[in-house]
Order: sequence, then structure tokens, then C-alpha cells
Amino acid sequence: MKWLILLFLLFAVAAIIFVRYRRQIQTGLYLWRMFRKMRQTDNAEIKQVETKIPAGDTQLVRCAKCGTWIPKKNALNLRSKNFYCSTNCIETAVKVS
Repeated sequence: MKWLILLFLLFAVAAIIFVRYRRQIQTGLYLWRMFRKMRQTDNAEIKQVETKIPAGDTQLVRCAKCGTWIPKKNALNLRSKNFYCSTNCIETAVKVS
């Protein structure tokens, strides 16, 4: 009988504490669930650095007149091994020659 009264008193004290601090308990549970969810999503998606390789490596060539490096597909050449970045560079190179 003594244990039953003690158990009832313990239950009553727990109920009073729960009623008095229910908002704090709810906030604590909400935070705990939120952190647990964050930890689960963080473990599921392991972040890796992706090395992006260009689809087509472009070869760079140097302009024979001004020395600017440009992609080979954008360069101008006149049936020679000399590449030029613009028509102005071609004209000045021809005038000098």
C-alpha cells in the first residue's frame, strides 16, 4: 500500500511538472526532431566536390601579331602556321611584310 501511494504521488508530481512546463517540453521535442532530421539528411547526402571536365578541350593558339592567346576555333589563319585574333592583326601583319 505504501508503494502504491508513493507511485501515485510520483505520477501527480510528474503531471504537474508536465502541465507547468508543457511549452518548453514541446519546444525541446521540436528541436530534437529537427536536429535528428538534419543529421539524417546530412548523412544521406555526402557532399563531394565534383570535378568538372570541359566537354571539348579547346586548343589555344597565339596571335602572330599581338601575342594574344585565343581558342583555335576562333582564330583566323591564311594557309600558314600563323594564327591571328582579328582582321586588324592580319592587315597590320601584311602591311609590315
